[in-house]
Amino acid sequence: MRRALLIGALLLLGLWTAFAFAQEAYIGHKLSQQAADLHRQNLVLAAQNQGYRKDVQAITSGTASEEEARLNGYARAQERVYLVTVAPSPSPASPAPSATPSR
Repeated sequence: MRRALLIGALLLLGLWTAFAFAQEAYIGHKLSQQAADLHRQNLVLAAQNQGYRKDVQAITSGTASEEEARLNGYARAQERVYLVTVAPSPSPASPAPSATPSR
C-alpha cells in the first residue's frame, strides 16, 4: 500500500511538472509572437517617422513653399517654363455652308 501511494505521488508530481513545462512553453511561444508583431509595428512606425522627418525638413528649408508656388503656376524670374499637355483630339468636320441662302 505504501509503495502504491509513493508511485501515485510520483506520478502526480510528474504530471504536474509536465503541465508546468507545457504551460511555460505555450506562454513563451505567445510572447515570442507578440514580440515579432511589435517589431513589425516598430518598422512601420520608423518608416512613417522618416517620411515625417522629410516633410518637416522640406517645410523648414522652404522647398515646400517653392513646390506649392510652382503647383499654383508661379515661376522664378529668368526661368523658362514649358507646359506639357496632351494634344487635343481633332474636332469633327462641320458641314460646308450652302451657297444659296434658304428662306
